[in-house]
Amino acid sequence: MFSRAVLSEVFSGGAVMRSGRTARVRVDILAVTLVLGALLPIAWEQTGSIPGPPVASETESPLTPGVGESNAELIVFTLGIAVLVLVVVVVADAIDGRPKREDDAVRLRAQISDALLHDRTLASLPVAPTVHIPLWWRSPPRVEMGGQVPTAELREAVLHVAEQEASRILEVYHLHDRIVVVPSVGASAA
Repeated sequence: MFSRAVLSEVFSGGAVMRSGRTARVRVDILAVTLVLGALLPIAWEQTGSIPGPPVASETESPLTPGVGESNAELIVFTLGIAVLVLVVVVVADAIDGRPKREDDAVRLRAQISDALLHDRTLASLPVAPTVHIPLWWRSPPRVEMGGQVPTAELREAVLHVAEQEASRILEVYHLHDRIVVVPSVGASAA
């Protein structure tokens, strides 16, 4: 009925997929959902009535489930499958987004280090960035600048460079200052 490419395009909302594995998982989830959706009306027809309270007949024993009870079981089963599909989609998104965020963290750390090395006044200072990626994928990354500088002005300059580079790569981040002002560092750095 639909090709995998069409289903992939529809399911992704027209966006470019992050990886082939995630695209396959999303298409498979969509296919299962469509099959379950197609089977639901057939199951309703086989029960012979619209769901409602069970109607007891004279030939039916009180321990035998009525027609309405089997429909309730079908609805609970369908809802369970829907919740399972939702959990799989959330886990697949979390797994797929983690490598991209780690790549962004490595790139950010390298760019901050390069920017510090290109500034003559900051190149010889013993400062280094560290980028932490939180486990919760919606939390912003944390950029820590650590090390020692001889003056407060140089500390502010280092933080300014780090903030500029972080804002180029990331929309949201937290910058933590772990730089210590130690006047004797200037003599050893020179």
